[in-house]
Amino acid sequence: MIISSSLTIGQITFILRVAIQILTYIGLAIIGTLILGSAPRVASLTTHDTLNRIVGASSATSSTVKWLFGRTRGNPAESAPPRGLILIFFFALSYTIFVSLSDIGFLGFVSCVVPGPSTFDTPASVKSTAGAQSLLLSNTVNGTELSKVRTYHCDASALTQFEGGNVAYNCTAWRNSTLADQGFYSQINNTDTDVLVPIQLAHYKYKNESFFDYNTFNIGPTSQLVIEPIINGGLAIAPHPTGVRMVAGVPDLQPNTKVELSKAMAVEVDVGCMSLGVFGMKVTYDLADSGTDYMRTNGSWRNYTGPDYMQDILSKTVDDIRLYLQPLFNTSTIDSSGYIASINSSNAIFSPAANVASYRLPKASFSSLGPDDDFIGNCTVALQQKLGIPIGGDKPGSMCSFIGIGGTRGGNGTLQQGFERMLCAASTQVNLVDATVQVDATRNVSVNLTRLPSSLTYLKADFWATMTSDNGTVKFDPYTPYERYTLASEPKSPTSHFIPQRSASITSVQRGQGSAGNAISAIAPIVLASNGIFSGNTYAGLSFLPEGFNHVDTGTSRLAQWVGQVGGSYILGSLGYNGWAALQTRPIEVASTGGRLGSCYKPYYALGFIPLVLSAAIVLCWAVLLLFGGSLFGTGKVKDVYGGLSTYSAAMCPGASPSDTLVAWETAPQPHLRPLSDGYPLTVNSNATALTYLKVSPAHP
Repeated sequence: MIISSSLTIGQITFILRVAIQILTYIGLAIIGTLILGSAPRVASLTTHDTLNRIVGASSATSSTVKWLFGRTRGNPAESAPPRGLILIFFFALSYTIFVSLSDIGFLGFVSCVVPGPSTFDTPASVKSTAGAQSLLLSNTVNGTELSKVRTYHCDASALTQFEGGNVAYNCTAWRNSTLADQGFYSQINNTDTDVLVPIQLAHYKYKNESFFDYNTFNIGPTSQLVIEPIINGGLAIAPHPTGVRMVAGVPDLQPNTKVELSKAMAVEVDVGCMSLGVFGMKVTYDLADSGTDYMRTNGSWRNYTGPDYMQDILSKTVDDIRLYLQPLFNTSTIDSSGYIASINSSNAIFSPAANVASYRLPKASFSSLGPDDDFIGNCTVALQQKLGIPIGGDKPGSMCSFIGIGGTRGGNGTLQQGFERMLCAASTQVNLVDATVQVDATRNVSVNLTRLPSSLTYLKADFWATMTSDNGTVKFDPYTPYERYTLASEPKSPTSHFIPQRSASITSVQRGQGSAGNAISAIAPIVLASNGIFSGNTYAGLSFLPEGFNHVDTGTSRLAQWVGQVGGSYILGSLGYNGWAALQTRPIEVASTGGRLGSCYKPYYALGFIPLVLSAAIVLCWAVLLLFGGSLFGTGKVKDVYGGLSTYSAAMCPGASPSDTLVAWETAPQPHLRPLSDGYPLTVNSNATALTYLKVSPAHP
């Protein structure tokens, strides 16, 4: 039964306690009145003694107040009473008040969810050999036999020159086995990218496989964005407003649980986007309108979202791009908003559906080469220099990209299609972290990282097939290289490790050994949608935004968020956790953060108990002092002589037993009790109540 959806347990308790006390006071007052109204005129001395005690109890509070007030003003007819008597009278008066005030303390009781017991788990919650095999099979092509997929670890490599002038990174310390070999992963821990495996892994079947055993695998996003943080197969993937982060070695957490990983590997992708201040517009229903570009010239066009370390580089590149574009706009068309129109029609691809797309800058002339590669290259080199990333290398990937948001826009009551051009950049880090991964009651996942000082070792080993031409020249046909990142805790080392990016294609299956480092080193160019890689049918769904045909937000924050969500999809579609490594990992403590209903208390409400507790403590200490002084022994005798009419019974009825003596109310010369003797005349009905007799009897001075 639901009592209330808004009041706490303490509030309900307080209300009920107050109501009970009010009813108690009202009920006792009414009962006292009923007793007085039913008191007989003629009764035994014992009956009148009981009535006297009841009346005395009901009037004790008012009598005490009057007495204390009178003693503070002074009474000339009585010597000053002992101070102890005044103090104990005060406690007798205030104790009940303090008891009532203590009800405030019950407001502190509230219902709450209390944590349950902690448990222990492993990455991806793999607890058996069957579970490890199942996790591995989920990362391979359906129907794959683990014993037929070769796996490799390279512990050292060197740049080597082979015949025919071919130069490659040759592994000098190979270890190889198959995915079915549990012991092969016994020396791999959670700070090594080899603890991960690529997705859609399978044995590569070709004519020379007896000489060179390779695999095929996938690098690329799934068909959907990862909108919110998730835990999948040992990986916590958390897109955020300016990128995405991934932590390896996470158990499958249930609601209201969290895990704290010590010295774990994290992949972090930062994204920054800056507006060019250039946008295209066309009227939706005007088929002849190919669109016009506009350049903003007021000071509000430079919007940026992303980390601070990217802002100055993107700002410099954007300024260079705008300088290049200015001759393509007609300055005489400037309007009141500071917009100038392009001389030629827009080269943007317009769509009524909200979408993200890459674009190319317009050419200065029909015969000239496009400037895109120069701007993107300079931007990438500037970032590499600032972040300490080696420049160049084999198939270097760009860290900057032309990308924008398009869709339906409205203006002056006209339905239009627009495209906002921006410049975005992305960087990738592989860091050693302490991570806290938590799942709340509604299954929302949160990932918090604390970077730790560490060293990062990068190792590359090339894979290739050889081809011999008719003239005997040997050429290398390179496959996707083996790449490995290994972290080690070192107190005096940096906490951030930015890594070079490698150009990779996601439109075809990868061929090579198949290492997780392949996916990590190619993430930035892919999530930036470089060279229109999402424009084809395979990944077209990633380009469309949930706004659909409604008005779309074309701000830099929306685009940076989208890139992070693509990054989450890329990690989900490219990386998995190795089941054997998960099985051999030391169990991790999983703490409960709630889930069971309980009662909690707000400490500041305990102030309501303080007056009562202090009074009780003082009274108890006082009693102990009197006890040791011998002043408490025999107080029962004082109680007997003070209680009721026992003090006066001997004077009223000398030699008679109070239980055998009848006494009656008389009014002459003033209302008093008088013992009845044989033959004593009663002027009024003896069965009448005292109230009836006192009301109808004549008044006396």
